[in-house]
This record gives sequence, structure tokens and C-alpha cells, in this order.
Amino acid sequence: MKLPYEYRGVCLLALLFVVLPWAGWRFALHDTCATWRECRHLESRLDALGPIPAADAAMPRAAAMPELILSGALLDSVRRMAPSGVQATGYTPATTLRQDGIEIRTAQLTLADSFAGLLRTVDMLERRLTECRLQSVEWRTTTESRTRRVQLTATIYIQQLIMKPETPSEP
Repeated sequence: MKLPYEYRGVCLLALLFVVLPWAGWRFALHDTCATWRECRHLESRLDALGPIPAADAAMPRAAAMPELILSGALLDSVRRMAPSGVQATGYTPATTLRQDGIEIRTAQLTLADSFAGLLRTVDMLERRLTECRLQSVEWRTTTESRTRRVQLTATIYIQQLIMKPETPSEP
């Protein structure tokens, strides 16, 4: 479509003053302003709730969680919840950080099965383990030494934050 030459300038000005601000609002600023309004609304609701009672503030959520990694409860729960056929071929628990009353415990869990079974297990671990976090999953094919059969293994690294209550040192 060709516009007469005398109307081209008006059309370009309309594009500049109408379409450009609309596109900037729609694609750049709209979500930011909506998030800002929602944040202000949630902040006002939080202020209306008042201060946290002292009993709840004294014990953080991480301190109330049961220890799963070093006790082996993580391995037991994975064996219970995993689909049939998924085999745990390795489990190595360790304390990776100990600082200022906080410990981070890491478990290296190696599972073997078909891709679908391992994927279901990883999904189940991400959804149901609220006390721990999946840090990474490493997929590998390995050969069984006895049968020379190739199998898929997933090495899963899971971490748990443990808060130790600080004990006063005696002089």
C-alpha cells in the first residue's frame, strides 16, 4: 500500500507518538508495574499481620527439620518412593560446610534404571523432598562388569541445610 507523499509524515508521526509508547508500555513496563503494585499490596498485608510471636521466631524452619543425609533416612525414603526397577547403586553422605552454627550436608546418590524410571525418580525427589534441595543431576551410561550390558545411571547431588544451636563456650 502506497501512501501519498503528503501523508507519509503524518503516518510516521502517528507511529512515533502512538505505536512506540504503546509497544514500550506493553512489552517493557506493564509487567514491571504490575509486579511493583503486587509487591506493595503484599507489603501492606504483611505490615497488617504484625510482628512474629517470639516462640516462632526463636526456632528457624531449618532447625526444626529432621536430619536426612547422614542418618540414611534420605536413602530409605528414595527406596520407598522410587518406581520399581530403580536401584540405588551408590550413596555417599558428607558434611561439605561447617560454619557459624550452620552445616551443609551433601549426599551423592547414584541410581540405575531406564530413562523413564530415573526421570520419574528425579521428578519425585524435586517435588516431595521439602527438607533437601537437588543441586545437580549427572546422567551417564555405564557398562555392568558381570553382564557387559549398558545401563543408564543418574548421579544426584542433594544438599540439606542444618542449623546447629550455638552452645556458649565455658571459660
